[in-house]
Amino acid sequence: MPDEKLKVVLIAPPSPAGLQDWQALLIDRIRNDPRYEITGQIVGAKDRRDPSGTLLSRCLKRAEQALAARRILPYDTQHAERFIKALPITQDQADLALALGPSSLTKYQLAQIRYGEWSITFGGMSDPFNAFMTSGARSIPRVQVEIHTRSYENPARMVLRQTSYNRKPGTVLTGAFVAEKSVLLLLHTLAGLAEYRCMPDPKHLPTASKEKPGFEPALTYAFNLANEVSKKLRSERLARSGKNIEFWQLGSSSGPVSGFHPREAKALSRSSCVMADPFLFEHEGRRWVFFEAMNANDVNGRIDVACLDGDRLEDPVTALKCSYHLSFPFVFRAEGSIFMMPETQASKRLEIWRCTTFPDEWELHATAFEGQYLADSSMYLGDDGRWWLITNLSDHYAFQDHSSELYLFEIDGPNLKSIKPHPKNPVVFGSDSARNAGAIIRQGDRLFRPSQNNSHGVYGFGLNLMEILKLDETEYEERFVRQFTPKDRPGVKAMHHLTVAGDQIVMDWSGAE
Repeated sequence: MPDEKLKVVLIAPPSPAGLQDWQALLIDRIRNDPRYEITGQIVGAKDRRDPSGTLLSRCLKRAEQALAARRILPYDTQHAERFIKALPITQDQADLALALGPSSLTKYQLAQIRYGEWSITFGGMSDPFNAFMTSGARSIPRVQVEIHTRSYENPARMVLRQTSYNRKPGTVLTGAFVAEKSVLLLLHTLAGLAEYRCMPDPKHLPTASKEKPGFEPALTYAFNLANEVSKKLRSERLARSGKNIEFWQLGSSSGPVSGFHPREAKALSRSSCVMADPFLFEHEGRRWVFFEAMNANDVNGRIDVACLDGDRLEDPVTALKCSYHLSFPFVFRAEGSIFMMPETQASKRLEIWRCTTFPDEWELHATAFEGQYLADSSMYLGDDGRWWLITNLSDHYAFQDHSSELYLFEIDGPNLKSIKPHPKNPVVFGSDSARNAGAIIRQGDRLFRPSQNNSHGVYGFGLNLMEILKLDETEYEERFVRQFTPKDRPGVKAMHHLTVAGDQIVMDWSGAE
């Protein structure tokens, strides 16, 4: 890693109305990181301002801002704004120019910047709060976020990095959410430049188009938003009355996971409770299914377990219940014992439990990540003897989200005494594939990671099968293999978990059949 700090200039002004929360958060993190030095501001001469909307779209946005204000935790922008005001206007050379608004540099100005200019767009817009009004009317699956680059040699904007995030109800919540997520994406990209002092090759990718929101799209958007809000209010009302409208159940299939298809899965016997996040575990010649169970009037989920006899699930018993919510019961063997690592983000830590009497007596064995929010965690023991923790950690200030980034940690096994972050963390970005949907699956010499496809504003909309190509102390690489959505099993609304033991496959889905 170079000893000299990466010199960054900010293209000013980010906004005449002051800094947005995400801009202030980004500035604070950069200026407090010893790898960087913000040396000044440079006044951009080109403008990438978003097209102005119609009167209807502007009124809708103001109304949404008033309604959503209490749902968005505000970030204290004062420190970043004072820092910006104290920065000198400069024309000196720098390593990178960072545009946090619509201003852009001329070709002459780019000649002074070693690695050129970076800017970010949200659904084609420079302001994240304009990203959803037109595209939302067409029910796009996710909002595309792009980091663009320009240089003196290549002044045309090209895509440096691209990902997408699941949308929230409305343009204001969606804008605040994708803006917050973009901070981590920018910092991750910036860290690579600081370490290697080498720009990755820009990509010739299809970019999100910048469209002017007309009256008809705004009207359609208003109708869709009203319908979405109505559904959410109804769902919350039913939940308060003890009537759960989202009913998850389990299905079983057999064969190699690379040839699996959801339409072949046979529905397992349903109980009166929600059954989700199944994990298969072989013990004394029998296959058991551990899963999240939750009655309609329950506040917290518990872990139930049942023996799987062919395609028949025997009567379940409760394996583990706590005063906080439990789900995603990853069960594994290590050091001659059986362990369970359920999701325990409600307790703000990672917990590992050791089985004392199989399958329904457990004792707390180890904890880690105190005060942090981890979801859908599993472990993997590589052929080289290294243990890996694969998890979805939420790095957030306003929106606790576990569906957009995947993290890796090298650990010592179930004792959690040694935890080393992977240098490429987060190793996966994007709501379409980052969140775990089960444990790593070995099929011959190949490794697969089931992941969730969180799209269309739906948590657990579909499933992916990702093949892991590299997993070591310096690299992580995976590729997309297959995707399953509700279209692959008529009558299903969502599917978000897959588990394998031998030739047995169990998945979950929601929706009446």
